[in-house]
Amino acid sequence: MRSPGAFRAALLGCFLLLTAVVVTVTWLFVSNAGKHMGADYTAFASNLVRGQYETALLRRSTEAFLDHPNAFHQERILRTLDTIRSREGTTRGNLERRELDQERYEDILAEFDHVNELLPELRQLTEEALADPDRHDELELVAMEVEDTLAFIYSQLHALNHDASGQHLQLTRWLSATVIGLAALVLVVIAGLLWTMDKVVRQRAALERLTVTDTLTNLPNRRALLQRVDDALAHAERAREPVSLALIDIDYFKAINDAHGHPAGDVVLRHFAAQLRDLVRRSDTVARLGGEEFGLLMPDTDERGARELCERIRRRVAETPLPLPGAGQALTVSIGLAAVGPGEAASFNTLYVRADQALYEGKHGGRDQVVTRS
Repeated sequence: MRSPGAFRAALLGCFLLLTAVVVTVTWLFVSNAGKHMGADYTAFASNLVRGQYETALLRRSTEAFLDHPNAFHQERILRTLDTIRSREGTTRGNLERRELDQERYEDILAEFDHVNELLPELRQLTEEALADPDRHDELELVAMEVEDTLAFIYSQLHALNHDASGQHLQLTRWLSATVIGLAALVLVVIAGLLWTMDKVVRQRAALERLTVTDTLTNLPNRRALLQRVDDALAHAERAREPVSLALIDIDYFKAINDAHGHPAGDVVLRHFAAQLRDLVRRSDTVARLGGEEFGLLMPDTDERGARELCERIRRRVAETPLPLPGAGQALTVSIGLAAVGPGEAASFNTLYVRADQALYEGKHGGRDQVVTRS
């Protein structure tokens, strides 16, 4: 199973990745929404400006024709009329695409309809005025009416576009603030979920540690030793290495409990566990099997090496006073030792039984000694 530290690192990586994605998407929306909307209004405003220019061009072309009637100025008027008609269609399309309230521009559409009624008449007058000067006054009147109507239309559309642009700008700001708020909420929810997952994993890891840890001494328990012995035996058989197992029992521990009480006995057990941790190697496993009995797994250690280590433990314990006020004595331990030679097949049960038999001999043979059972 993946370690809690690795899992927390993975959760942190996922959170940072999700944060980057949410921040990027939010930033893209906020930065581009206004640009796109602004570009739309700018394009419509540009269309209106061109419409106003064409209106002014109609006036200048008409004045030039009336001052100097000729085919050139006549052609300019006719081309301008075609452009005005095309601009009117473009402007109507823009109004429909912008999905504005139709009531706001119904009057403008009515004015466009009026212009469309005048344009054919103005075109006919332009075509006839070059040959018939009597039509000049009528041409001027119709041209002025078209110009005034278009000026009114584009002035109203500019105001309408400006108002709509301001409203949409406010809407964009509100949407941007909403998106930012939602993004922050999403990050908070994600962080909460990841924190919950991390807490669950840590609690699960803590529970698993409890199932393999002795709560009094904080050493591995019998279940943990069983698993490690099985693993060590399997590895030793493959690698043709020796393995040794020792069972360590505190001598006369009941007398300590009877004389000083069970809380004092717990102090002795914790002190003894700390001694064992200090005396064994990093590759060894010390476990409390229950009561005052401890186990010591020594991988890649033959019987001779294991006995030397056990004798060192026995002597050191005997030299250390009890960690109790007025105790006036030291502990002694009996140790039963069993070893498996290189390549020899064995199981925890067989190894444990042999070590237990050796411990039994030591306890009934005077205690404070190391006994080996082959």
